[in-house]
Amino acid sequence: MMSSKLETTSTVSSNATPSASSVRRGRLTLLALIVFFALPFIIAKAILSNHWYQSGVTNHGALVEPRVTFESLDLVNPLQTKSWQLGFMLPADCNDACINRLYIMGQTYLALGKYKERVTPVVYVLPDQVLPALPESLSVVTVNAAFVDVVPEQGYLITDTLGQLVMYFSPTSEDKQVAHSKGLLSDLRKLLKLSRVG
Repeated sequence: MMSSKLETTSTVSSNATPSASSVRRGRLTLLALIVFFALPFIIAKAILSNHWYQSGVTNHGALVEPRVTFESLDLVNPLQTKSWQLGFMLPADCNDACINRLYIMGQTYLALGKYKERVTPVVYVLPDQVLPALPESLSVVTVNAAFVDVVPEQGYLITDTLGQLVMYFSPTSEDKQVAHSKGLLSDLRKLLKLSRVG
């Protein structure tokens, strides 16, 4: 009877003490759970830190932020309420590169197709600025120094019918002009398509 009790006690105590293999299995399970939950955070951190992620935003130009309008810059725009504007800030000295950018803006305007009637190609100039020979299709709008602070020389600008400066495109090198023009056209089409004004 006594030996039977001792055998039962030893059996219980041996069952209560986990074997080395079950301890190892438990640790591996815990490690796998930690890796499973931590790995996505580690991967996300690596992607963001190395700038591998490209956001879903596909616009090529920069949105003008905070909101700026002709009115807030103390300007009167004669084309406001009539049409959207695809504009170019004309420099004081319009050299060959400047003329080329004007030509590209004209080609971008023509490529708008059915949206063309909603847009006016514009050249923004400062008061008393001497103008080169410009195509008749271009309208001229006089601006001030505050406007130039927002849209530096030789930059393209998209303006809506409410007089808001919507998107700005910095000048680029001659070899990138074609890609720049495609980006400008793509963004302008998208804005016109989504717009409920003009």
